[in-house]
Amino acid sequence: MASTQDSFASIQQTVLPGTITFKVLAALVVLYLISYPIYAIYLHPLSSYPGGTLEKLTRLPYWIACLKGNQVKFMQEQHRRYGPTVRFAPNDLSFTEAQAWKDICLIPKGKKENGKEIRFHAPSANGTPNLITEPSPVRHATVRRVFSPAFSEKALKQQEPLFQYYADLMIARSRKKGTVNMAELLNWTTFDIMAEFAFGQSLGLLEKEAYSEWVATVFNTLIVLPALQMIQFYPLSRKLFALLEPKSVAKMRLDHFNHTVSRVDKRLKEGSPKPDLWNLVEESGILTSGEIYTNAELFMTAGTETTASLLTGTTYYLLKNPDKMKILTDEIRGRFKSNKEMTLEALSQLEYLNACLREGLRVYPSIPSAIPREIAEGGNIIMGKWLPGGTRVSVHQSATYRSPSNFKNPDDFVPERWLGDPTYKDDIREAHQPFGVGTRNCLGMNMAWHEMRLLLSKLIYNFDMKTEVDASWRDQNVFVIWDRKPLPVTLVDINAPA
Repeated sequence: MASTQDSFASIQQTVLPGTITFKVLAALVVLYLISYPIYAIYLHPLSSYPGGTLEKLTRLPYWIACLKGNQVKFMQEQHRRYGPTVRFAPNDLSFTEAQAWKDICLIPKGKKENGKEIRFHAPSANGTPNLITEPSPVRHATVRRVFSPAFSEKALKQQEPLFQYYADLMIARSRKKGTVNMAELLNWTTFDIMAEFAFGQSLGLLEKEAYSEWVATVFNTLIVLPALQMIQFYPLSRKLFALLEPKSVAKMRLDHFNHTVSRVDKRLKEGSPKPDLWNLVEESGILTSGEIYTNAELFMTAGTETTASLLTGTTYYLLKNPDKMKILTDEIRGRFKSNKEMTLEALSQLEYLNACLREGLRVYPSIPSAIPREIAEGGNIIMGKWLPGGTRVSVHQSATYRSPSNFKNPDDFVPERWLGDPTYKDDIREAHQPFGVGTRNCLGMNMAWHEMRLLLSKLIYNFDMKTEVDASWRDQNVFVIWDRKPLPVTLVDINAPA
């Protein structure tokens, strides 16, 4: 009998603590499931901001929209339902008001900068930050000063032969075609320009009329950008991905980065008589080798697809608004008598051209989503309200530019709104900031403007264009940037013999 009692007591000592532990854990889980929604909805520092109940509890609706390519539609709908400020995730706010650009992106006096949300950007293969992802304001300013001379107006004047060469090559290749896919043609051109600028050597895409394997990889990986963002967002998934990343994927990322490394090394070793990037930056030894490589890689992505995307979208809207296309065509052909007369300086003075491009940047922005910032430690005031450090904030470009509170007839392509048309006198033009605001705005903004004016003008000067594409072309997925559909355009050479 005693042995039986001893055995029972032993079982109690073994099983009961485990049972208690399980009950405690279960109780804690239940307590969390009950208390977290109460906290998130009613007690969280952002509880006073409007937004959907599910969105206040979890980031999952936003991630699903991103993975499906519906992020822009999701955010536009959030703002339509809840107004100019929306809490679209537990710790995320989106704004569509002009003042938000300044509050988020400028550095308040006596306060710290609201830094870039690093997890939004895919990490470089060598782990070194670039101009976008550099977390230190001091180091960012130092690196930016090194590159700034290469993007100055003086430098752009020196680089004009490079731009003119590829613009003319684009026209020459187009003359051999009856119909071109404008999305491809503009990509080939912008990648060739930037490759010669950053590497001292073209990729030869216009010559081959095809993407290189390296450039094709860039586009093939666009669709997975939201998935990479989601993985980077959570510490556990980040660690698991580092352990479980397929070797083929790791090799692809490394090969892509090494392509940049080999081209930069070749350019720096051989030198170049042309006024390219490396002849125009300060040779001060400030940059590390890692910074040289990651920023060259950045220029090849940020300075190519974005420009081609804007030009493709603007071309579409011009073709679908023939009255606007006629005004622009008359301006360009009335001003110039030959391709040689179309200098960067002369093109910058064309008012309607500038208005068309700016309107293109509104209805089809190169970055249609948002680039989030994180409120600095100690908190900052955004739109008149204090926000705690760590809060993620952003101005969503598409939602802002299509807001009727900012722009009259927001879905219409109306270049005249930038030229003083009284119908649009109440438009809030300061809400339109496609190149960003403050010390971290787009370094290549001036270069992009010259490139956009030159390429669009030469196409319009040399060809009459038409397309059969209907309004469904505008219904595109967004994976951080546009997943552009082909834009077939028929080109009629106006200089061809009758």
